[in-house]
Amino acid sequence: MLAPTRELALQIHLEARKLCFGSALAPVVVYGGQKARGQLSQLARGVDVLVATPGRLQDFVDRSLVSLQDIQFLVLDEADRMLDMGFEPQIRKLVERSGMPGPGTRRTLMFSATF
Repeated sequence: MLAPTRELALQIHLEARKLCFGSALAPVVVYGGQKARGQLSQLARGVDVLVATPGRLQDFVDRSLVSLQDIQFLVLDEADRMLDMGFEPQIRKLVERSGMPGPGTRRTLMFSATF
């Protein structure tokens, strides 16, 4: 799940933790403005639901620290806001050049309060 701000990413992660409680699913959040080391150690334990801001996720993918080859669902929350904030090039790069499965295999969902 991609969110335009760290605050929204943290909020989504909190809700994901509630929904995953008691299951085998592991949600993780990654975002800029915090040291990457702690986030990377959480990722190393395994992740089923990744909540991220585009910049931090792109950084991890560019450094080959995160693979997107097994993505089944791509969720863009506040998609219109991310486009307004200039995240389109990062999102396009993640979708087209990161090894993420194509639209025939991956499902993309876009949400916004103003759509």
